[in-house]
Amino acid sequence: MKKLLSLSLVLALLLGLCIIPASAEEYKSNIRIGTLADLSVACRYAGTATVTTQTCNSTFNGLVNIGADGVATPELAVEWTPNDDSSEWTFKLREGVKFHDGSDFSAEDVVFTWTYALSTASEGIKQAISGNYLVEEVAALDDYTVVFKLKSPSADWLNYAAQDILCKKAIEEKGFDEGSKIGTGPFYFDSLKTGVEWTIRRFDGYWGEKPKTESITFVVITDASSRALALQSGDIDAMYDGNPSDIVDFMAQPDRYNVFKSDNIQVVYAGFNALTEYGANKIVRQAVAMAVNREDIVSACYEGGECGSIAYNFISPVGVGYADVNYYPYNPEEAKKLLEDNGLDGITLKLYTFAKYIPVAEVLQYNLKSIGINLEIQEWAQTGFTAAIKADNGYDLAINVTSQYGGILTVMSEYLKTGATRTFMNYSNPTFDAMLDEALASPTYEVMLERYAALQQYVADEVPGVAVAMYNLFCVGSKNFGGVNLNAQAVDVDFTGCYVIK
Repeated sequence: MKKLLSLSLVLALLLGLCIIPASAEEYKSNIRIGTLADLSVACRYAGTATVTTQTCNSTFNGLVNIGADGVATPELAVEWTPNDDSSEWTFKLREGVKFHDGSDFSAEDVVFTWTYALSTASEGIKQAISGNYLVEEVAALDDYTVVFKLKSPSADWLNYAAQDILCKKAIEEKGFDEGSKIGTGPFYFDSLKTGVEWTIRRFDGYWGEKPKTESITFVVITDASSRALALQSGDIDAMYDGNPSDIVDFMAQPDRYNVFKSDNIQVVYAGFNALTEYGANKIVRQAVAMAVNREDIVSACYEGGECGSIAYNFISPVGVGYADVNYYPYNPEEAKKLLEDNGLDGITLKLYTFAKYIPVAEVLQYNLKSIGINLEIQEWAQTGFTAAIKADNGYDLAINVTSQYGGILTVMSEYLKTGATRTFMNYSNPTFDAMLDEALASPTYEVMLERYAALQQYVADEVPGVAVAMYNLFCVGSKNFGGVNLNAQAVDVDFTGCYVIK
């Protein structure tokens, strides 16, 4: 009898062990991500560097969040309503939200953000809030209701509402440099070792879902090959971006590395400086456009298409409102004849870019040589590139990438409109400006898309720059790394959900 009882007891214990739920996965408290540049500022409006915007994606919230599919979801606003012609938008705000300094979020902070960041005249603002030229007035109806009154209808205003909300109290009490670091996001800005690394730490008072990771340290490794080596050695848990050849090598080792890949709304382009003799010459621009062999660029610079694809339009096919355009086809013979017929053969163009696009510049240099244009390439630092080369103004061409932040017409407004500040092209065209103003004031979203398509074709005809490629977005981590959200462009890459399973 005792033996039977003992056996029964053993069986019961074994069965009990079987039904005990498995322990939850454990995560590393701190993860290290290799990134491509140093952090100079921790506020999106204080600078346009990619690392700044990526950090702010974890430390700030907007009124809404715009996903890669272009759909708006609630963040600091829980609901919103436009008036009949979309010239006025009312937002009901989330209650109970705390800033990182413990102060309460309210409509006052929204009004302050859109007043303070509306112009670079405010202390510390280097990049005004997107859509600033559309705003007539921002008013708080009560502590948790805000209304935006616009100068004209804006059918896509929700896209502008996704921008970071600053803490009025923090900036007024701490000054802009320190106060502008404080947001309502799931992480707060913790520390910075200039040129080495910076850390963001989980905010326990966050209103939404808490991150799995306690802190994320971004390690400055400007050389892409060195980032790959740091990942291979285990010095970092993941790396953002990299040489296409290294990315392909990581792809070939799925048992050791997780490779996250996404299409990109950003377009690599060679833009002309409209303030120089040749940059302002449409014949030169047309000839260059016909000389560019995009297949060569994608093959040589993006691993034969494994890491990128051809672009013919300033707007990416994954962008909302993209339209197919008629473009100048590859025809070096016709390009050479066009230059010769107009006495422009044998000219020299100066091109500025930074390390990431030097391979693209070298293919372009080879292409232009075939039509009799000598291209001189000068490399610049990536951080602050646009401002630096505009101050120098010694270039006819420069290579960079577009960035679509705010409304769907952002690229048109902030790269091609007369007086646009985000671009180095210095383009000015009254016909284009009038078409853009009409598109921005579209009474409906459908009409806006029609006018946007016409703008895209006009730009393709005028060729203020040559779109050449779209590179894929990549983040590579160890086998236990996950959670990165690449979204649809570099500035929207979000590391908030990143983790490493122990």
